[in-house]
Amino acid sequence: MIESDQSNQPQRVLVTGGAGFIGSALLPMLLDQGTIVRILDVFMYGAEPIQPWMQHPRLELVRSDFRDPGAIQTALQDVDSVVHLGAIVGDPACDLDEGLTVETNLIATQQLAETARAMGVRRFILASTGAVYGASDEDLDENSELRPVSLYARSKIAAEKVLMALSSETFSPGILRFGTVYGISGRVRFDLVVNLLTAKALIDHEITVFGGDQWRTFIHVEDAARAVQAMLEAPLSRMRNQVFNAGSSQQNYTILEVGELIHALVPAANLLINECSVDRSNYRIKCTKIQRELGFVPQWTVEQGIRQVMTAIHSGRISNYRDPIYSNVKFLSQHREWIHRFYQGNHAWAYEMIHSPRLTRL
Repeated sequence: MIESDQSNQPQRVLVTGGAGFIGSALLPMLLDQGTIVRILDVFMYGAEPIQPWMQHPRLELVRSDFRDPGAIQTALQDVDSVVHLGAIVGDPACDLDEGLTVETNLIATQQLAETARAMGVRRFILASTGAVYGASDEDLDENSELRPVSLYARSKIAAEKVLMALSSETFSPGILRFGTVYGISGRVRFDLVVNLLTAKALIDHEITVFGGDQWRTFIHVEDAARAVQAMLEAPLSRMRNQVFNAGSSQQNYTILEVGELIHALVPAANLLINECSVDRSNYRIKCTKIQRELGFVPQWTVEQGIRQVMTAIHSGRISNYRDPIYSNVKFLSQHREWIHRFYQGNHAWAYEMIHSPRLTRL
């Protein structure tokens, strides 16, 4: 059980985006530990990802957008810790509407963190991304230079900075920079390279790799949820003001190597290489700090994740991997009603921060 930082009572944890890809994997883990989980989610992709737990006595739901100041006030009542998973995730989805990305990933994150600190929340965990490292041929740790090549990455760096600036003796922020996530959770995604290439191999009988020499660090969605658990369970002194790469140093692969892993399991599919790559991201990160400091060791391998996706398709759980519900950018493109503004007034600072040449400097 995750105990409250202030008593022996079960901790109440607020999870933004709790019905999302990582959130739907994290929810049953926390409930099984006896944690009281409050989810703040607009349920953009529906409630199906967490349907098995909807009637759980320790699950509390706030059905609203975390950009809504009123919803934030309601959701933060009597909360010990915040896990901030809610965001516009991925380069294509973020590029769809810069205003939505800035408002969601930076402005709303700052407001959530400021309100949490004012309301006595002790622990605040931000889901960030390995994409902040951008393009590098080096092995990268948490102190490596950040070289973002996308709006998504820049928005997360900015969010990291505003969160860390709020640190105090009573407010402990921590950051998880997730590797590229794969695998099956309550909310299935096929806009992720391992999942997508596996589906294409099985259904289209082709594995098309664009470029191929780009490095990525991978982590299964359940291991991503377990990394969050490790942050929640750690003494505040171990996670306060700390950044952790969340992944596996043994799961650094090029995109071509991922294609080859899938081809070995689906040999009937043709492995094709399209050298006209538009993906500039290239990073392989070290994940030794999170193991050393928090005792986190991933349980999944990429091969196991590929097999899991294959099973989901063979079982009929996935009827059409191209359905927009499985893709952040496709869904947002078709449901423009989600792209509206909550914040009025002058937020030029947020745009200036994200685009500033000084963003990546200490």
